Amino acid sequence: MANFFIKKAEYVEVAIPTGNTLQRIYFPDLPNLRESKIFGIEVYDSTTQPFTFSGATNQALAEIKDTIVNLYFEGGYYIQVPALSLFRFNGTTFYAEIPMLAGQTIVWAKSYLFLTDSAGIASYASKSFLFNVYYSK
Repeated sequence: MANFFIKKAEYVEVAIPTGNTLQRIYFPDLPNLRESKIFGIEVYDSTTQPFTFSGATNQALAEIKDTIVNLYFEGGYYIQVPALSLFRFNGTTFYAEIPMLAGQTIVWAKSYLFLTDSAGIASYASKSFLFNVYYSK
């Protein structure tokens, strides 16, 4: 994987509400990232970043392993990747480079996380997923 230059980066928090029973959790409105070209995205677990900027508890690695990230692009195209493929650092060890995209414009309102463990869905509730998105305008 080739390196890229970070122009801008933004934390993105996807909160899972208390009492959630849904497997599909949509990304919130992200005004700073609208119409932006996305070049990289990574996810953090609770050992790397225990709390999000809102003060919520970050998801543990077990929940990240059971999540699929669905990113919808302009023009009707999308990618689906295991959230674990976006994980690169556990607080002590770097596993990989920042997972790169090709400068697509993501339609965040149509992008979502799919929680695959329907039997254990309560373990996600009242916590958040924390991403870092690398972009340019």
